[in-house]
Amino acid sequence: MTPAADHLRQKREIATSFLKGLDLLTLLARNPPGLTVPEIRQHLKFPRTSVLRMLGTLEQFGLIAHQENVWGTTERFHEWCNRDMYREIKERHHRALHAIAGELDELVELGLGEGRGVRYIDWVQAAHPITIDPLKSALYPLHRTAAGKLLLSQRPDLCAGLTDQRLLAEIDEARRTGIAWNRRESDPNITAVATWAGKPSAVTPVICVKWPFFRFTEAKARKALAAIRRHLGSS
Repeated sequence: MTPAADHLRQKREIATSFLKGLDLLTLLARNPPGLTVPEIRQHLKFPRTSVLRMLGTLEQFGLIAHQENVWGTTERFHEWCNRDMYREIKERHHRALHAIAGELDELVELGLGEGRGVRYIDWVQAAHPITIDPLKSALYPLHRTAAGKLLLSQRPDLCAGLTDQRLLAEIDEARRTGIAWNRRESDPNITAVATWAGKPSAVTPVICVKWPFFRFTEAKARKALAAIRRHLGSS
């Protein structure tokens, strides 16, 4: 087989796997009560190993979940499908965002993962004379932000190409603790901490609190994380 023919075969295999994943996701979306693995196989005629692998990948993204032996789509899936996804997520979290910012008197941002980047879709700014400009509109590289490191903890596929051992250790810590940091790495004037706004997954929103470095203390970070947990629990 020539290199060109082998490359074409690989492209076809990738496309086939992708289409199978879409078939599985469509099947679950159209069966709200959920389906067991044998039922999924009966509908799709896929090998059991393929079904389990695809289920695991979709679960990693937070689009499906299982209770006992029954698999179904999640609220994250329906948000993901929504044409105006940002509006619903902003409406759900803005009150908590405002309360957290009011309690901490610092910038609080709400971010979402998009491919290899993080986009900040909402924020509440403090009233200090010296403030931090929110990260607006643009897509920021995952490895350069606290929110991005947290999202990378749910994307082993994107971590596979990373070689920075310090960054990999930070991502591993974020995976274990649900907390990620940016200690003046991307900007020497800013310290930031990020944590999940829901169950960890690649599509779960992330809340990030930022301080000018001269106002930051570890005690303030602990207070910020406690405030996020408290206000998200009541939102």
